[in-house]
Amino acid sequence: MKKLLAFRFDVDSVRCIEEGIPKLMDVGQRRGVRFSFFVNMGYSFNWAHNLRHFAKKRLGPKPVAVGPAVRSLPTKQKLGVAGVLKTMFLNPRLGDRYKSTFDGVHAAGHELALHGGTDHVVWQRSLGQLSDTDIDALLRPAYETFSERYGEPRGFACPGFVYNETVLSLLDQYGFKYSSDMPGEEPFHPRVGDRHFSHYQVPVNVAGEGNVPIIEQSLALGRPVSGIIDTCVEMISRRDFAMLYGHPYVEGVRAEILDAVLGEVESTHEVVTVEAYLDRWLARA
Repeated sequence: MKKLLAFRFDVDSVRCIEEGIPKLMDVGQRRGVRFSFFVNMGYSFNWAHNLRHFAKKRLGPKPVAVGPAVRSLPTKQKLGVAGVLKTMFLNPRLGDRYKSTFDGVHAAGHELALHGGTDHVVWQRSLGQLSDTDIDALLRPAYETFSERYGEPRGFACPGFVYNETVLSLLDQYGFKYSSDMPGEEPFHPRVGDRHFSHYQVPVNVAGEGNVPIIEQSLALGRPVSGIIDTCVEMISRRDFAMLYGHPYVEGVRAEILDAVLGEVESTHEVVTVEAYLDRWLARA
């Protein structure tokens, strides 16, 4: 039996959708595989939060470095100049502006899952400041819109891997089958203290340091493409259940890297969606 490989792609920007997704769908069609896209149905930019964040960085105390900096690509390189301008000044509600793209992904048989609520920035930077009611108000409209179009989402991923106990409770309440926010090698039921939750966590186990995607981090470090491919193949090959994480604005725009990785592991690994990956793991466990 082949080992299993799944791809988690977080879709949270204009460039992800306009440039990255089409290239990933081409790879999927050519290779005969299906990916999992965790889509942000709301906004990817928030002027008020970004201005406060900028002011805090410029005027507040400088953080004390406790280790080597985690390398990732700069925003302008990830989104492109056009993507930055569209994000800042048009700031479309992604689920509505790009409904036809998401419809096409769904129709092609790829997995669609939910990535946060109606505001990616608020979730990632301010979740700890929100009340339980605020968090539910952030999640509910995205959940309802997604459900109306594609059926109730089975999978979830928090923006920036940022979650708390309220989020875990809501995932159970809304009936999610799994989320992908906690570290680990294999799926598990999360717990906080003595409290156990019914949904599964399906960890990303092929990634770089600090939850930065391995391909993005390798590009940021200036590694040659051949070395990036070798690193990904090595990390995948030593796992029976491997899940690689990324964003279409990098792994899609640079789809030739991902395509080469798939070519190297196609004899040893079967590519499945994240939900199918969980089902196959449960059947084995």
